[in-house]
Amino acid sequence: MELTCETSEPSDTVVAPPAPQRSFAYFADLNPADNTKFIEARVYRKWIAVKMPSFIPTEFSCILLDKRGSAIQANTDLTEKDRFDHELQLNYDTFPHHYFNFAAYNELGSRLEKKNPILTDYIGYVHNVEKVKEYGSATGNKIKLRNIAIRNLNNNVVLFTLWNEKASAFEEEEYRKMRQPVILAVSSCYLKTYGGQIQLSATSTTSYYFNPPIDETAELLAAYNEANTQPLQIEVHTERSSEWEQKRNRNRVPLVTLLQIDPNTQQRVLFTQEVLILQLDTGYDWYYRKCDGCGGKLDYGFVHGHCHPYGNESKPQNSYSFRMTITDGTANATITCFSPQMDGLIKDVNALLEEVDNKDPAVLPPQILALQNTRHVFQFKFAKPSGKGTPTLVLQKVMDHPVPMLPTTAAEPSSPPAPLLPPGTSQQITPPPTTPSTTQETPANTSATPTQLTTSAVRKQLFIEAAEKEIDPQSKKQKTE
Repeated sequence: MELTCETSEPSDTVVAPPAPQRSFAYFADLNPADNTKFIEARVYRKWIAVKMPSFIPTEFSCILLDKRGSAIQANTDLTEKDRFDHELQLNYDTFPHHYFNFAAYNELGSRLEKKNPILTDYIGYVHNVEKVKEYGSATGNKIKLRNIAIRNLNNNVVLFTLWNEKASAFEEEEYRKMRQPVILAVSSCYLKTYGGQIQLSATSTTSYYFNPPIDETAELLAAYNEANTQPLQIEVHTERSSEWEQKRNRNRVPLVTLLQIDPNTQQRVLFTQEVLILQLDTGYDWYYRKCDGCGGKLDYGFVHGHCHPYGNESKPQNSYSFRMTITDGTANATITCFSPQMDGLIKDVNALLEEVDNKDPAVLPPQILALQNTRHVFQFKFAKPSGKGTPTLVLQKVMDHPVPMLPTTAAEPSSPPAPLLPPGTSQQITPPPTTPSTTQETPANTSATPTQLTTSAVRKQLFIEAAEKEIDPQSKKQKTE
């Protein structure tokens, strides 16, 4: 039997249709379900992502930029790092040089509250550049950081923090040579809070640019030039110093200049000035009761329940809180004084309360009124502004005289040496002298030597009592039997 087939019938062989040609697309036209597109992009930035806080590398990442200025992040496995790192270059000039998605100042708070994982870009004027600060020691971890204050058109200031290598690599000298104002754009920052203020914290992907050629830079420069007057610039120092004269004379800015500055821009700066106290504010309470937990003001007879749960005893404290008007000859300013920053100007508030008969906080005692028409050197800072109006100050320290150093007693023994006993004399332990009652008259300038001897005698007596308790007469009887 022979198998035959009709040649006119169609064959069962399936011919695959020709592959569709890929078409060019921008990032905005891409669809995850459509693989018929291809892109042309510039490698804007590339880095190795790490896992925090162990710094373990996880993947190779880069940001791609198309000709329309749109950006997208691409990730690949670390095994492909060498190939892509070699093939992906950063020198394609026909594409935009920068891509940012800037957040406004009033958007930072909502991002922080929601713990938004999206990294933040920000732009503004360079307001202040601090020196590198180091923390830690060789026994633990060492950290370097540098804070850069960025100011927007509304004079809102945000701190941008660089860490470790990036803090040291900041080209401070190059910045000093730039023409003012300098625009700074930062990218890919985490939002954090420190001391109640929002900060931009640099990450491994963070980059910063001086005067980038973008529209926001042109807008900031135009607003600066439109003012037709150069904004008031002051040179401040935020580094700590151990030299008294250096601390006493640094950041001496006339009051007339300080009152023209937006206090929001100088919340972290301490100023000093020699001033004359003109008058005390009699319409302001001169002291108040404060909570020992949070330091807030207490109403008479009440405690803070959130600071002292049921069963915990509250120990409120007294604090100065009076206001006064000061002048340095250029302008008058209002300054508020609290405890313990008043040390060196007036006695302790509790000691003053014991002296005055009228303890009404609304009535200023003569001891405080006597401060009028006296000269002092004050260290102060701006108070947090509560609204529009003239800025007010808060006293930080009275710097009329250096703080006296405590006498060194390292070379002296902690207690006087015991007298040598003659040979053959047995040492006897006497009980400590009784403490005089409150009705007895005790000299105020009694030396500390009898007190130390008394303490030593008490210690010996306690050891004897402990030894007598350990020796049981019944056990001694058993040993003799």
